[in-house]
Amino acid sequence: MKHLSIAPVVLLLFSVIFLFAEVPIGKAQILTFEKKDAGVLLLSDGKPRLFYQKEMISQNGEYPRANYLHPVFDTKGEIVTEDFPKDHLHHRGIFWTWHQLWVDDLRIGDPWISDGVEWEVKKMKTKIHPNNSATIEVKVIWKGNKVLKKNLIEENTVITYQPIGSQAYKITFDITLKPLISGVRIGGSQDAKGYGGFSPRLKLSETVGFYDVNGPITPDNLPVSGGDWMNITKNGPDDPGVVIMGEPDMLPSYQGWILRKRNSMQNMAFPGQEPLLLDKKEPLHFRNQLIVHQGISNQEIKNQYRIFRNQSSQ
Repeated sequence: MKHLSIAPVVLLLFSVIFLFAEVPIGKAQILTFEKKDAGVLLLSDGKPRLFYQKEMISQNGEYPRANYLHPVFDTKGEIVTEDFPKDHLHHRGIFWTWHQLWVDDLRIGDPWISDGVEWEVKKMKTKIHPNNSATIEVKVIWKGNKVLKKNLIEENTVITYQPIGSQAYKITFDITLKPLISGVRIGGSQDAKGYGGFSPRLKLSETVGFYDVNGPITPDNLPVSGGDWMNITKNGPDDPGVVIMGEPDMLPSYQGWILRKRNSMQNMAFPGQEPLLLDKKEPLHFRNQLIVHQGISNQEIKNQYRIFRNQSSQ
């Protein structure tokens, strides 16, 4: 009798295990979008999860902004982000921008504080997928509106929501920035902090804790070293909170983590004080992910980070 080789069977088994490792455990949730005048709201089983701000809004004409997430809700319905906070009115939910915006040697403005630039969402597409995920895909034009009234940057971003069981979910941000004219440069704050890039403004408890893969992290005024992800909790490592993930090895001139216990955003800072020239042929591309949870283990975060990085290579 001719015996069958076991290799194909083993290969099939590992393929099945890997496939199911990327599928969130738990009952499928009904995801729906509701279009609003200012943007779009994503709901899970009829409960709000996140709102994408499509239209420009301001506070009495100050700090106009668009193209960000707020509010973001946890699985218990509590809002975890802040918009127009009194201490920094220019901060807004989950946003991505920089202090410096140049064209050659001309300072165009400060997108971080919404000065000299505005964001026009040219296209927005929403979709619910069979794998129990939902996406918001946008094309956004960064437009100079003061010293240089031109279209400067084309942004193409995909925001993906997917549950992780009933007590957590993840939001993935895939962002590409392409200059529309030559000489466009972006840079962080012009000090030793050098902050800029993907920046969540989260509600923080009085006893907030910061944890990377190796344990507690102490915030500092300057960037601190940390792992590829940071779990920001109410207090202890197993408490409810938000995990911020990134790909620091893929970022140009990565500075480290800007972490604050109160009255600020949290940031994987790049490119620092020295502005980065954007390239039309090789646009700037970066990815981040948030996990909003009611308590998640270090091992599960590591598992989710592995999935996040595997998706980058697909």
